[in-house]
Amino acid sequence: MEILINNRQDRVEIDLAPLKKLAEFTLVSEEIDSSAELSIVFMDEEEIERLNLQYRGVEEPTDVLSFPLYEKMPPGKTERPLILGDVIICPTVAQRNVLEDSHSLEEELNLLLVHGILHLLGYDHVDYKDKKLMKAREKEILSKFAQNRFGAK
Repeated sequence: MEILINNRQDRVEIDLAPLKKLAEFTLVSEEIDSSAELSIVFMDEEEIERLNLQYRGVEEPTDVLSFPLYEKMPPGKTERPLILGDVIICPTVAQRNVLEDSHSLEEELNLLLVHGILHLLGYDHVDYKDKKLMKAREKEILSKFAQNRFGAK
């Protein structure tokens, strides 16, 4: 798998290596072909606000945006690399979320990354059933990643 990470902001220090591992873990957990490519971009509030306005019509910064290449994931193996799309995360908005939800910035960035990747793979939270399914999948992936990362059984 090819995970491309671009940190275009300098207000929040981010350890990119564990986020790359989490992205790979998420794709493997979702049984995505090993030829898959994914782009993750960290950007400042001004830049993500412009994207949020342009693509969602919302004139405010947001914590995460996903831009999937496919409306529906192609079935089975692909002959070319499967380019999934882009996950855009704003660390300063994530920092504000941390203050409201009282958990660590690392946990928040992990959640936003998994959330964004699941959107690329077709998950959504438009209605209660979909939201419940997506939240459960996020929780399961993050829990298994933590167990795997820290050697818990």
